[in-house]
Amino acid sequence: MELKKIKDINQKIYELDNKINRNSKMMFISTLIFCCLNKDFKNPAKLNEVINIMGSLNPIDDLIELAKSELKNIKLLDKTLSDVEYSLNIISGSNTKLAEKRPDLKEFINDFVCNVFPLLSDNDNLFLETLYMEIDKKAKNSDKGITLTPAYAAQLMIDLADLDYKVDVVADLSSGTGLFSLLAYSKMLNDLNIDKKNNKINEQDYTKYKIRLFNSIIANDNDEKMVTLCLANFIIKELNTGLIYSNDIFNLSKSDFSYFDSNNNKVNLKPTKAILNPPYEDEYKPMEIVLKNIELLKGNSSNGKVIAILPASKFGQNRVTFYNILINATLKNVIKMQSDLFSESGQSPSTCIFEFDLSKEHRKNDLIHYYDFSDSGFVYLKDSGMVDKNNTHQQKKDELFKKMREVKSDVYSSFVRTWNNFYEVSGETELIAKIDPDIVKINKDEADVSFENITIKKMLREKDELIKSVNNSFVDSDGEFEKYIVDILSEE
Repeated sequence: MELKKIKDINQKIYELDNKINRNSKMMFISTLIFCCLNKDFKNPAKLNEVINIMGSLNPIDDLIELAKSELKNIKLLDKTLSDVEYSLNIISGSNTKLAEKRPDLKEFINDFVCNVFPLLSDNDNLFLETLYMEIDKKAKNSDKGITLTPAYAAQLMIDLADLDYKVDVVADLSSGTGLFSLLAYSKMLNDLNIDKKNNKINEQDYTKYKIRLFNSIIANDNDEKMVTLCLANFIIKELNTGLIYSNDIFNLSKSDFSYFDSNNNKVNLKPTKAILNPPYEDEYKPMEIVLKNIELLKGNSSNGKVIAILPASKFGQNRVTFYNILINATLKNVIKMQSDLFSESGQSPSTCIFEFDLSKEHRKNDLIHYYDFSDSGFVYLKDSGMVDKNNTHQQKKDELFKKMREVKSDVYSSFVRTWNNFYEVSGETELIAKIDPDIVKINKDEADVSFENITIKKMLREKDELIKSVNNSFVDSDGEFEKYIVDILSEE
C-alpha cells in the first residue's frame, strides 16, 4: 500500500477525533481488522445490517462486540484472547469521539472495508508498522510508544538468520507488532514458492511445507496492545493465531510451545531461530531477554541461531549475564548499525546486530567478526522517515554479505595500518577479535564488545607491532601514547 494512503488513513482518524491518542488509533484499526473476519462485514452491501453506524447508540461499542465475537471463533490461547479483549476496551464508551461524526465514520469504515483491507495481505505490505510510525511522528511525548525496528534493518536480521522453510521454527518473543514474524514468514514462503516454480519440490511436498510453515512462527509480548497488533498481523497474513503468547518472556518454558493439528493431536514445537529487538531500558533486562531466548532454543537444533539488535554497551554493563550467554552460545558476528537508525521513533541509541550460534559455547580462541554497516544507504528525512535516498541499500547489503561469506579467519582487517595512516579509524570496516568468557565476568574491558573498544585494542596492538618492526627504541613507559590513542577514538 502506498505511503500516501496510509498517511491519509492516519489523518482521517484524526479528523474523526482530534484528541485521540496513539493507542486508541491503533486499537480502532485492529478492531476493524478483527471485524473483517465476518464475511458480511466485508461486504459493503451487507455492512449496515451488521453494524448500524447511523442508528446505533454507540457504533464503536458495536464494533468492539463484533470483533470480540469473531475472535472467539479463531484459535487463540485463553490469556491472549483475554488481553486482546482488554486492549480493545480502550476505545469503548466515551473514551473516544470517533462516533461523533457519524457520516464521516461510516465513510471511513466503508473505505477501509472496500479499499484498504483487500490490500493488506500482500506479502510486502507492512501496513500496521507503517501506520504506527506515521502516528509516532505526530505523537506527543506523553503518547510515545515502543521503538519499532526499521523494516530494512529487520530484513537484514532475517537474512542473517539464514532461514530454511523445511526445518526452521522462528521465535519472535519480544514481538511488538510482530514485524520479525511477518518478515520471517514472507522470506520462507517466498523461498517455498520459488522452489515449487523451479520444480525443486513436487505438489505434495509443497502442500506439506505450506502446512508446516503455517505452524512455524511463534510470537510473544507482555504488552496487551502489542499482542493485539501482532494478532491483527497474523490474521492479515493467515498465520496460526494459536501461536501468539501474551506472557512475560521470563515465565515461558520450552514446553509452552505447541499447537493442535487437524486431527486435534498436540504437537510440540522446538524453535530453532530467534530474532529480537528487546527493550533497551535496564528495568526490562535486555541482556537477560537475549539469554532467555538462547535458553529456550538451546538443544533444539544443530543450526540454532539468535539474532538480536541492541546497544553494545549493554554487554559491558551486564558482565555476568554476558558470561552466561557465552557459556551457551558462540558470538560469531557483530554488525555496527548507523547512529540515526531509530530517528523515526525519536530515539538515538547506538546499536549493533549480534549473531549467536547455539551449536556450542564460546571459547577464548573463537573469532568474532566485526562489520561496519553504518553506511546502509538509508538516510533520515524529517517528513519521510528512513529513505533509501539514492537506491544503494541493496548493493551495500549485498557487499556486506559477500564480505561475510568470503571472510578469512586469519586476516584481522582489510585495512593495513602504517605510520602514515595510524590515526585513521574510518578505514576500519571489518575487524576480528577474541574474548575470553572466563575474563568477561570479572573484567569490564573484556566484556566491552563495542566497535570502538575493539578498535582501540587493535590500534594498541598495532602500535607495538609498528614499533618493533623498525627496531625503534621508543618505549611508551608512562602510557601517554596509549592514552592519546584512547582519547582520539573516544572522541570519534
